[in-house]
Parts: sequence; structure tokens; C-alpha cells
Amino acid sequence: MPHKKAALRVVPLDTHVRKSSQIGAEVILPDSMTLFAPQALTENDTHVLRQALFDHGVLVIRGQLGIAPQVLSDIASVFDPQAKKRPFWRQNAGHRFQEHIITKQLLEDPTGTPSYYYWKGRCRGLRGNPALGTETPVVTMHNKLLQDQSSFHEHPLSDDEIKRGCTRPYRWHMDAPLYESLPGFATSIHAIEVPHVPDQQLQFPDGKSMPVAAGATLFFSGARNFELLSPEEQEFACNTTVQYAPRAYEWIRNCKASADGLTIESLGQEKPFNELLEWNWEEVQAFPMVWKNYGNGKPHLQILGCCVYSLTTTDPVTGKSVVIDDIQEVRRICYSLQSKVYAPENIFAHRWEQGDLVMFHNRGLLHSISGQLSHYPDKRLMWQCSMASRALPEAYNTTGIWIDKRGG
Repeated sequence: MPHKKAALRVVPLDTHVRKSSQIGAEVILPDSMTLFAPQALTENDTHVLRQALFDHGVLVIRGQLGIAPQVLSDIASVFDPQAKKRPFWRQNAGHRFQEHIITKQLLEDPTGTPSYYYWKGRCRGLRGNPALGTETPVVTMHNKLLQDQSSFHEHPLSDDEIKRGCTRPYRWHMDAPLYESLPGFATSIHAIEVPHVPDQQLQFPDGKSMPVAAGATLFFSGARNFELLSPEEQEFACNTTVQYAPRAYEWIRNCKASADGLTIESLGQEKPFNELLEWNWEEVQAFPMVWKNYGNGKPHLQILGCCVYSLTTTDPVTGKSVVIDDIQEVRRICYSLQSKVYAPENIFAHRWEQGDLVMFHNRGLLHSISGQLSHYPDKRLMWQCSMASRALPEAYNTTGIWIDKRGG
């Protein structure tokens, strides 16, 4: 009697890696699959994978060098049947505050689907990745063009701290343009080349630190964040809508962030609305402060703190709504809620290995790049793809108090 072939399995990462973050699992592919092919999964394997993303937030598949670029856009459809067939970069030219990694279109695979391409340092040829073929364009970037927390934080790390290996989050965010296109359910990143650089120490405002791989991608769970709120804060959050600024990333282009990357530190550098690229209120987005997890129903506090503009909160008893539009107060409120989660035990830092394929729940986590890689000559080369969705985020509060206020 033939042996039954092993199905796809999901194994949570060790508790010393996950800690209290509620994040992280490894995907073990079926016996018949060496390189991940979403369209070749069985119905049961697809169900397991989908549920794992919603339950664990970050999934990693090791040893995936050689996958086709198309796979990254195929992944979006696994988790979101309503995913648009255009990658995120085409819809979000304003999303430019990346640390030491600059986003550009590099290639289109034979089916015509574009991919993200990330790089760090000089890349003169892309050896070791046969999926790209011989016609792949050459990319050259100079370290002086790379950004890290030094360029975006109000009070950046000192030269001495950087020499000692200190690092910070650049900016906590979802992959969301906040204008026109809706955020996708899942983002995928594939590591082509990973620098061999000593570990660094992620800094926290209370003086604590945690060791992370240089260039680690950092995550925290909106579900864990919600758990850490008081009952009064949870009620407020469930009854509040976050209005984002028009062309939000352009609006904050000259602003500086707090040391933890959660919010804008000071007022006055925002670009006037009349100097932004053409926009209209109908396309400016507002979302519930607490999103319902599509897979398990849990509440997730989801705020892109650097881009908030106003809040509308509704009294659940009287139904009366109040608009908070003092930007300093808006930022103070959002920061008071999100800063509760920024502690070593709640942060998952993915340690990149060459060939890693990582998928993360973009509607359930916030993430940030980290690391001071511009101080090293090593290359870092990655693909990233996040497909916009056609589905609005669903508010956790199901009593109908949230109204789509994208019209302003």
C-alpha cells in the first residue's frame, strides 16, 4: 500500500522567538513541492495556509531561491479573492519613506506581472537567481542615497550609538497608500541576497533593548496591541474612525518621527494641502480604528500613526459623534494607544536568510524596517509585492456605528 504524501504543515516558531507577540510560524511544504506554487496547493492545503496567516500573522517558507516573480502576486489571491491584479507599487508612488531600501520597478516576468524590487548598496548583476533569466536589467544604487532612522527621526541615534550597534524602527505602518487603493490582506517578501552583518540592538524608549539581526523586519500584532488597552480604551477604539491626510506620505515628507517610529514628533513641517499633488476628498481614506480579523474574528488595533489627520468618535449609548481635528491631540491619542505594545516581548523581528519567502497579514500587523545597513558594503536584495484589495477593512464593532467617511 503506497504511503500517503505529507500535506502542507504549519509549525509555530519557538516561544523564545514569538515571546508575547503572537506572531510567527514556519510553513513546511507538501512532499511534492520544493518551490512554493500557490496554484498547485490542494484545497485543504490552501485552507490551512490561509488560516495560518490570520492566526500567526507572519509565515516563512525557507529555501525558495528560484521561485518565479509571479508567485508573489499569486500569493495575494490565496488570502484575498478580491485582490486587484496590479502590484502595490503602481498605486502608491508616494510611499517613499523606506529606511535603507529603495523601492523601484525592476522587471516584468513572462506573464507581464510586475514585481517589487528592493535593494541595498550596489548590485551589478543578479547572480544565483535563475528565475530572472539573462535579460534582467542591471541595478546600481549608491549608499549615499539610502535612508535610515537618521534621516526621519526627530532625535536620531548618535554616531557613537550606531557604532555600538544600536538600531531603531524606521516607521511603523501597514502597506497602505491611504488614497484611492485599499490595503491588501497580505504582503509577500522574498530574500535574494542577505548581508552578513553583526547583530544590532533594537532600542526602546524605557532604556531596554533586544538583539535583532541587522536589517530585520519588525512586526507587532494589532490583536496583541488591543489586548493591552484598558476596557475604556478598547471601547473608545471600537467606536472611533481614523481619517488619514490627503496624499499622506507626501504630506509628512518633511516631518520627523518619534524615536520609536510610531508617530510624528512635532508639528509644523506638514506640507500644505494646496501644495500636494492633485487630490480629492472622495479618494482620501478613513478606516475604523479596530479591524476585525477576517480569519478568526479577533479585534486588531490598526493605526498608521504617522499619517493620521483627525478622529471621529461616537458615543455608543447616545450615538453622538465628535470630531477631534487638533492634530497634536489626534497624534497624542493614537500614540497613547499604540505605544503600549512597543516592548521587547511584543516585537517579532524576522531574521532574514537567503531564500526566505515571508508572507504577513497586512491587515492584522504593523511592520517596520530596521538596521543601519548603509554603514556596511554588503548587498541586500529582495522582492516585495502587496496587491491592493477591493474589500474595505471590516470594523470589529458590528453594531454599525462605523461609517465610511472617505468623502471627508
